[in-house]
Amino acid sequence: MGKKNVLLVALLAVLVVFSSFTAGIFMGRYLEEKKVEKYAQDLPSVQKVAEVLSIINHGYVEPVSDKKLIDGAVNGMIKALDDPYTHYQEAQCFSAFNEEMSGHFYGVGVNLSNNKSPDGELVVEYPIPGTPAEKAGIEAKDIIAKIGDKSTKGMDINTAVKLIRGDKGTKVSLTIKREGVKNPMVFDLVREQINLPNVFSKKLDNDIGYIQIYEFNGETSNEVKKQYDKLKSEGIKGLILDLRNNPGGMLDEAVNLASLWIPDGPIVKTKSRTGHEQERDAIGGADTKMPLVVLVNKGSASASEIVSGALQDYGRAVIVGETTFGKACVQSVITLSDGSGLLLTTERYYTPKGRMIQKKGIKPDIVVKFDHKAKTDAQLNKAEEVIREFISGKRQIKIAKIAS
Repeated sequence: MGKKNVLLVALLAVLVVFSSFTAGIFMGRYLEEKKVEKYAQDLPSVQKVAEVLSIINHGYVEPVSDKKLIDGAVNGMIKALDDPYTHYQEAQCFSAFNEEMSGHFYGVGVNLSNNKSPDGELVVEYPIPGTPAEKAGIEAKDIIAKIGDKSTKGMDINTAVKLIRGDKGTKVSLTIKREGVKNPMVFDLVREQINLPNVFSKKLDNDIGYIQIYEFNGETSNEVKKQYDKLKSEGIKGLILDLRNNPGGMLDEAVNLASLWIPDGPIVKTKSRTGHEQERDAIGGADTKMPLVVLVNKGSASASEIVSGALQDYGRAVIVGETTFGKACVQSVITLSDGSGLLLTTERYYTPKGRMIQKKGIKPDIVVKFDHKAKTDAQLNKAEEVIREFISGKRQIKIAKIAS
C-alpha cells in the first residue's frame, strides 16, 4: 500500500472533522474537544480504506480518479450514519446550495426533503411561496415520482437539484403522487429566478397584525421586530405569526424571535453526542401583553418548531393549524478544502419543557386542516377568531414559568 494513499485518506479524515464553517441552514455548536492528532496517528483505523484505494488504483480494469474514489468513500461514511439530514455535497452542488442561501437562483421553487417516500422517491418539504411550483399547486409532502422522464427512486438530492434547476425560461416536468389522490399528476413548469422572501407583514381588519416568516436567516428577528413595531404603532390589538411552510434556519434567530414574546427562561434545550446539555435562554425585552396566535402546518420545521414549541410550552401563544414536520436536528454546514460541503447533524433539540420533537412535531392547540379547494383560508380564519377572543376578554394571556 502506497504512502501517498495512506496520507490521502488520513487527510480526508482530518478535513471531515476540522473544516471551517459557513453560514448554514441550521447552525449549532460543533463537536467538542476533537483532536486532529487522533487521525494523524491512528492510521490503522483508516488502513482498510487506504488499502482498497491502493488496490483499485493499481489493479482495477479501468483507470479511476482519486477524486471519484474519495467522494465515494465520503458518501459511504455519510450513508453509514443512517441520518436523512446529514449529507455530502460535491463542489458544484454545494455552490448551488450557497447560491440558494444568498437569496436567488433559477428553478421552480421546490424545496426537497431529506426524507424519502416508502418507495425511495423524493418528497417535497415545501414549495416556496410565489414560485411556479406553489402557483401550480404543488404541496408539502407531495412525492416527486419523476423529473422529466427520470424516476426519482434512489435518486439523491444533489442529482435532483441539477435536473430541476436550469436556465430561465426553460421547462421541467414533475410527476407528482399525492396522498388521497389516485392517479399521479404531471406539472409542466417554467423555470424562473427564485427570489427567496423572508418576512412579510400586513394588517387584517385594521386591528390585527399579520407577520409571515419564510425562513430564519441572520436578519430575521431584526426584520420581524422592525415590522412588528410598525404594526404596533398602527394600533394593532393582536398578532398572527405565520410559520406555515417555513423550513427553519439559524438556531440563534429562532431564540431571538421567541424572545420577542417570552420574557425569561429557556427557549430551547440542546443535547450533543457526549450528553452535554445546553439551554439557550430568552434575551429579554419581551412584549408579554400582545395576544399572539401562531400558524403552523406539516411544512413547518426545525427553527419554526423551536419557536412554536417554546411559545406553546410557556402558554404565550395559541398554536393553530396542523402538526409540524418533526425535525429536531441541529445541523452544521461545513466547507471542505476542495469547495465541497458537509451538512452534519451535531445535536438534538428539545422544547423548554423537554419535549422531544424529532419525528413527532408540534401538535397545535387547535387543529385545523387546510383545504386547498376552499376559497378561504380556514386556518387563518381560525387564528383571527382566537385573536378576537383575546381582544374581547374570553381568553387571557397567562405566561407559565419553566425551571432551568
